[in-house]
Parts: sequence; structure tokens; C-alpha cells
Amino acid sequence: MKHYIIVHIFVFLFLNACYPVASNKIELKPKTETSLNQEEVPNQEANYKEEKEAKEEGINKKTENTLLNDLRNLIETAKKYNDKYTQKLKEESSSQYRILAFKDLFWLDGINEQLSANTERSKAYRKRAYSILNTINDASLKNFSEIVMASGQTQGIFNTLNSLGGNFEKIVNCLYPKKDNLEKLETSVLKKLKDSLENFLEIKKIASEMMHKLLLDYQNNTNRIKTDKNELKSYADTLFNQMTKKPKKH
Repeated sequence: MKHYIIVHIFVFLFLNACYPVASNKIELKPKTETSLNQEEVPNQEANYKEEKEAKEEGINKKTENTLLNDLRNLIETAKKYNDKYTQKLKEESSSQYRILAFKDLFWLDGINEQLSANTERSKAYRKRAYSILNTINDASLKNFSEIVMASGQTQGIFNTLNSLGGNFEKIVNCLYPKKDNLEKLETSVLKKLKDSLENFLEIKKIASEMMHKLLLDYQNNTNRIKTDKNELKSYADTLFNQMTKKPKKH
């Protein structure tokens, strides 16, 4: 991540009225009302510009402080979510919330290691999946897993959950240690960070809701996905495509 350090340059405009210096041989005339008014004009202009600059500076500072507070609050919220699922992994029993899909999936590196294994990479995978399945209560995770496995999209859906959860984890680990030094960034960069984090959290929320909807639609036999395996497969394929669809570039 590139850091752009703000360099504030304050430019003050000084308008000096230049008047010819009279020779000692020339009689000095007293200032008339017109000449006094002419001197006041540049002073008024200078005061107006200084007031305008001070006002704009105040507005910019207020905007920057608002962005800083909003971004820090978002980072704090994301950190709490991440910590919650770190704790969920620690509290994981040997049944792993009865998600049988973890026993059905393997790492493709020739070691033949199941994702249910007690290794760091497998535990990290499960934690990332848990962070996206946050809309489903623990008692329903077994049912959710069975539905996904029956759909034929076990690898596709769970790998997408792992990828999304992994990105969330990376974002938190990158931003949280830097949250107290964000004032060093330009306002435009702060806004981009805030907007990007908000967008990502919204994507994470939508993905979580999609998983919950799959569970509910199956339980309610929406579009016969509970009684017709082909309908379930079609539903899961569509779901996977929606989750992995790349946004169009404008």
C-alpha cells in the first residue's frame, strides 16, 4: 500500500499599495477621502482572501477528521469481526461444527491432507469459512454443509468462502496496526480507503446473506431445490457464478 504524506503549503497573499515617495521640494497635500478609500480596497481584499482561506481550511480539516473517525470505526468493527472468528476457531470441537464438507475437501499438493486436519493452513481455511457463514447459527451449519455437498458445488462454494474470508483477514491485518497513523494520508486517499473498506464489508455481508438464503430456500423447498436434485444443482451453480462474477470495468 502506498502512503501519501500530506504536505500542507499555506500561501498568503500580501497586497501592498505602492505610492510614489514625494520629493522634499514638493508640497505634500493632505490625503483626501478618495485616496483613503483607495487604500482601504486592497486591505479589504486581503482580509477577504485570508478569511476565505481560513474558512476553506476549516472545512477541509473537518472533512478530514470525519473521514479519519469513520475509517477508524470501520477498521475497529472489522477487527472485532475477525477476532470473533479467531475465537470461534479456538472453541472448535473435533466435530468442527459438524461441517462434513471439511472432510470431503483436500489440499491439491499431493499430501492428501483434508481440510479437517489440525494443521495451521487447514485451521486458517476453516476460520475464514466461518467468518462468511456468520449468518448461520452453529446448529444449522451441519445442514448447510450437507446441502452444499448434495449440490455438487462443495469445492466451488467453500473455496470462495475461504478466498473472501482470506481477503477480509488480510485487510484487517494490514489496516489495524496503521489505524493510529492514518492522519499522514491525504484526504483523497482516506476517502478511497474508507469507500473500499465499506464496499468490501458490504460484499462480505451479501455473501453471508446468500449462504443463509440457500439454507432457508432449501428448507422451504423453494423452486423444488429440496426435492429435485437438478434444481438444487442449478441453484448452487448460479450461486457460485454470482459469488465469483467479476465486476464490469467502466
